[in-house]
Amino acid sequence: MSLGVKRQCGACGARFYDLGRRPVCPRCKAKVGPAAPGEAASTPPSPEKPPARAKTAAPRWSPQQAAALDAVGRWLKGADAPLFRLFGYAGVGKTTLARHIAEAASGRVAFAAYTGKAALVLRSKGCVGASTIHSLIYNASEDKQGKPSFKLNKDGPASRAALIVIDECSMVDEDVGRDLLSFGKPVLVLGDPAQLPPVQGGGFFTSGEPDVMLTEIHRQAADNPIVRLAQTIREGGSVDYGDYGETRVIRRAEVNAGIVGEADQVLVGLNRTRRAYNQRLRQLAGRDALLPTPGDKLVCLRNDHERGLLNGSLWRVAEARGITNDHMKLTIDSEDESDRKGVAVAVHKAFFEGKEADLPYPIRRESDEFDYGYALTVHKAQGSQWDHVALFDESGAFREHRARWLYTAVTRAARRLTWVR
Repeated sequence: MSLGVKRQCGACGARFYDLGRRPVCPRCKAKVGPAAPGEAASTPPSPEKPPARAKTAAPRWSPQQAAALDAVGRWLKGADAPLFRLFGYAGVGKTTLARHIAEAASGRVAFAAYTGKAALVLRSKGCVGASTIHSLIYNASEDKQGKPSFKLNKDGPASRAALIVIDECSMVDEDVGRDLLSFGKPVLVLGDPAQLPPVQGGGFFTSGEPDVMLTEIHRQAADNPIVRLAQTIREGGSVDYGDYGETRVIRRAEVNAGIVGEADQVLVGLNRTRRAYNQRLRQLAGRDALLPTPGDKLVCLRNDHERGLLNGSLWRVAEARGITNDHMKLTIDSEDESDRKGVAVAVHKAFFEGKEADLPYPIRRESDEFDYGYALTVHKAQGSQWDHVALFDESGAFREHRARWLYTAVTRAARRLTWVR
C-alpha cells in the first residue's frame, strides 16, 4: 500500500490518510485491515467503544497539503531522521495538518510550544493536551530553601510519546532542542520563516532548511482578517485604515484608554516606547509606585532553564518582600501556567527604573532579570499569541526588517487585532 493514500473505515465510514503506520481510524479507533487504495476494510470496534454517531466531512487537502502529508508519512515510516521541519506562512494549515497527523498516528502524540501562551493557542485549535516544552521534558523539584529546579525527566511525558510536535519552533534554543532530541522520539517542528529572526539564543530548529515549505493559504483561513493582513504585508502590499471584521487599523489620534485596556497584550517596537507605555499603563491601573507591588504584570528577560524561567514568559507579582542590597525580593506566579507554584526571585531595582544597562556585569549576573510586562516589544513577544493584541506600529525603526517585524506583530493576534499607526 502506498503512503498517504486515502482510506475509509468500514465501521463508521470516516475517511482519512494512512500515514504508513498501523492503520487505525481516527474517529472510532477501529483497526483498518489491508486493502488496496480506494477500498475499505476494518475490524469493528469493541462494544465498549462504539463508533461516533455524528459524521463529519473528511478534510479536502490541497495538492500541496497532500504532498506534505505524504512526506511526513514517509519520514515516520522510515524513522531514519529524528527531526522533520514543516514550515509555512500564516494560514497555510500547519496546525491542521499536524492535528490530522496526530489523529492518524499509532501511539500517543505530544503537542508542545515554548511558552504557555502558545500552548494555550494550540489547545484552542484542537491539539489536546498541548503543554510547554519544559513540562514535557523536564521535572520540577525544590531544594531545602524552596528554590525550584528543572531537570531532564527521562521517564516523563516525552518518553511515552510516539511523536512530539513543537509549534513556534523558532524560539527553541540549543539546550532545549538537544534535550528534546535526546528522548529518541520523532520530533515534528512547525515554523514560519516570514517572521523575524529569533531572539538571541533561539533558532535551533530554524537554522536548517525545511523538509516541507507550505506557501498556499488554506481556503478556510483566507477569510480570516489577520491572515489576510499578514499575507498583504508579506507580499509587500499596503494596508488601508478601517475595519477588517473585528480587527481595526486606526490612527494614533483615535487611541483611548478603553481601546488599550480591552487588549490582552500591548505590543510596541522599541524599548524606550515599551518603558513609557508600561509606566502609563500602570498609572491607568492606579499603580504609582516605581517598584513592583502585588498584582503587577512582569516579563522575564533572560532564560534560566533550571528554574523554569523563560525569556518572554509573563508573570504576576504575588508578594513583594522588600529590598536587600538593591535587589527587589518577589514571589511571582506564572501567567502562562496556572498550576505552577510561585517562584521566588531577586531582581535589581535598576531593571524597573530602566537603568539595567548601567549595571556592572558582575552585579547584573547575580540578578534575576524581569521588567514590567503590560507592554512588550514584538521581538520579546515571539513564540506567544493572545486573543486580542493592541499593536503600536513602530515598523519604520526596523528598515530592511520592516515587513518581517509587521508580519510577526500581526500574527501574534489569534482572533482580534487593533493596529495603531
